[in-house]
Amino acid sequence: MELSLIIDQMADAIGEINTNSTPARRLVGGGVVVDAKCRLLMVYSDFAYQGWHFPKGGLDEGENSLQAAIREVFEESGGVKAKPFSGNIKFELQPGRVYREPIGFGSSRAEAVEDEPSEKISLGAYQLLVEAAKEARIDLDELHKHRYTIFDALVEREIPVSWVTVPTYHLLAYESGKATPTAETQAVEWQPALNIRDMRPPGKGSGKPRLGGATRTLLDWPKFMELVEACKAEAKEAI
Repeated sequence: MELSLIIDQMADAIGEINTNSTPARRLVGGGVVVDAKCRLLMVYSDFAYQGWHFPKGGLDEGENSLQAAIREVFEESGGVKAKPFSGNIKFELQPGRVYREPIGFGSSRAEAVEDEPSEKISLGAYQLLVEAAKEARIDLDELHKHRYTIFDALVEREIPVSWVTVPTYHLLAYESGKATPTAETQAVEWQPALNIRDMRPPGKGSGKPRLGGATRTLLDWPKFMELVEACKAEAKEAI
């Protein structure tokens, strides 16, 4: 089958899935990073009304939630390196809100650096391609062989998809690196857990606190503070 025909059929299949099926799942990995003073790493972003939140982002192809959490901490904080807490603690949250967005799902491939796209796509987008291939009765080996070309063509068409985030956060200990705002985050701060509920947008001393929903859920997690206290013994003091 010609590749152009495969792409057309994949686009049609995604439309069918989007209309008749449950939303595509976008697996998310996040990190609750603790330093030796028992402070937590917080990042702020106006994008999608995230507000102050623990660093997080969608898994890439071939990545698990822990790997994604460590990578996202580094990327969203501007350079903080963290390691897993020895207790291997993870917080598996319920699926979040349903969004409608083009198929790119924030993939690094959709945001090529210096016109050289990365050879990876978001895991959620790849899993959607697999479901679409099954719907269109396209050979999965053929899909895997041409997945980047197919993905790029669908991104160019801005194929819309309904998707739902499924977050898993990991408890991480600070190792090294200085936190600084990035293109994704307007502010990065180390804060005691007791201060987080009252955090307001950067530069605004008054008004309502702006916390992401997952952040509030994690702060209410049973024994959350006990776990944070245990983790600080394995962390260094943040710069």
